[in-house]
Amino acid sequence: MTEPTLAPAPETTERAGVRAKGTGRVTPASSPRLRRATTYLIQAGIVALFLALWEFGSRSGVLDPLLFGSPSGVWTALGEYLATERAWHSLASTAQAVIITFVVGSILGTVVGLLMGLFSPLDTVLGPFLVPLNSIPRIALAPVFIAWFGLTSTAKIVLGISIVFFVLAENSRGAVRSVDRDVLVMARVVGLRGPSLLGKVVLPAVVPTMFAGLRLAYTYSVLGVVASEMIAAVRGIGQDIVLYSTSYRINTVFAILFVIMVVAVVISAVFAVVERQLLRWQNS
Repeated sequence: MTEPTLAPAPETTERAGVRAKGTGRVTPASSPRLRRATTYLIQAGIVALFLALWEFGSRSGVLDPLLFGSPSGVWTALGEYLATERAWHSLASTAQAVIITFVVGSILGTVVGLLMGLFSPLDTVLGPFLVPLNSIPRIALAPVFIAWFGLTSTAKIVLGISIVFFVLAENSRGAVRSVDRDVLVMARVVGLRGPSLLGKVVLPAVVPTMFAGLRLAYTYSVLGVVASEMIAAVRGIGQDIVLYSTSYRINTVFAILFVIMVVAVVISAVFAVVERQLLRWQNS
């Protein structure tokens, strides 16, 4: 009587990969690092293809270089623009206004939104005002702010704050409302009130939603400041965009927009790092 032979145990997916159906071959399992690298390559390919088509269209005459520019022209214009003293004065003026707008608007909007979300009577009183006030196009108020404050940084900062405030107020109020009511009830049962309830229960639960709102608030702070500068300002990126676009220096306009995009990508990366640090408790 022969003893039964035991078949060798299949190797784990992590060590040997995944066995393809119907074949005896083992294909390596895709790792997160490989997927990220593939994604980055595809994204780089899309950008390269777009730039190549743009350059080809400009050089072949399909696109009018005077109106559409070209990647090589934008790169040259970027170096020329950043080499001027005007550029750095404009960048400093806009950056200062954006920082003040973002910080003040975010703090005011977040505090008001959290209070409205935590206290129903306050939300009942103030809630109906948010939608009609937020529906007013702030760009239409730019001439009013300029009439009140003149051609100063205050005018564009107030315009930006009026946009960012409502974005964060709505975001914070909605974030608090999304917190599980049972969790809030249990927190109050164990004695958490006021700042303790806010710091130990509400804020940890709303961090992802809050950071999504902060990213949006940064975008709108740049939008409000630059749009205000385009209407009337002494200096700023918005004024440079108007100046170079009216003189048909389209490559320089795209160069300025490229600078804004690079700064936005850096700010978004900073937000992502801070958010991961604040959410470490979820993985512990």
